[in-house]
Amino acid sequence: VPSSPSNPTHKKQLSSNSKASQPTHARAHHAPTKTKLKMGLFDGIMKAFENDEYGPPPDAVKASARHILVTNTVDAKIVKKKLMEGDGSSSSFATLAREYSTCPSGAEGGSLGSFQPGTMVPEFDKVIFSPDTIIGSVIGPVKTKFGYHLIVVDKRTGGGDWY
Repeated sequence: VPSSPSNPTHKKQLSSNSKASQPTHARAHHAPTKTKLKMGLFDGIMKAFENDEYGPPPDAVKASARHILVTNTVDAKIVKKKLMEGDGSSSSFATLAREYSTCPSGAEGGSLGSFQPGTMVPEFDKVIFSPDTIIGSVIGPVKTKFGYHLIVVDKRTGGGDWY
């Protein structure tokens, strides 16, 4: 009897021989793989949608600073002299801020926290964000509409030449 597609014997033979007739890589198709396929031009197009070349967005320009606000230059000079006579530590600055500062931040040792340019009055920002201002040094007195400030910049992040 010749085999034909309508012959059930033929179907049985096809199904029993189907695995043997398939190459081994076709049988392993259902097994999970971790191979990355290279597709040439498609790989180049996919890279256009990735951000691997670009780092995270730059940090916003910010600064952390402390200050002591007094009403006149005489008081500013007295407080600055006491700062220079002290050990220069942040605790002596905080103590003098609590004692002399007319700003509510004096209760926090003069700490203003972290802020961006434009948050403070322009005269204050100019000193804080100037690349010439040395981190940790006492600057001032700086005159603003509030009075006279003795300022210490504790930290600056982001950006470069701000002013």
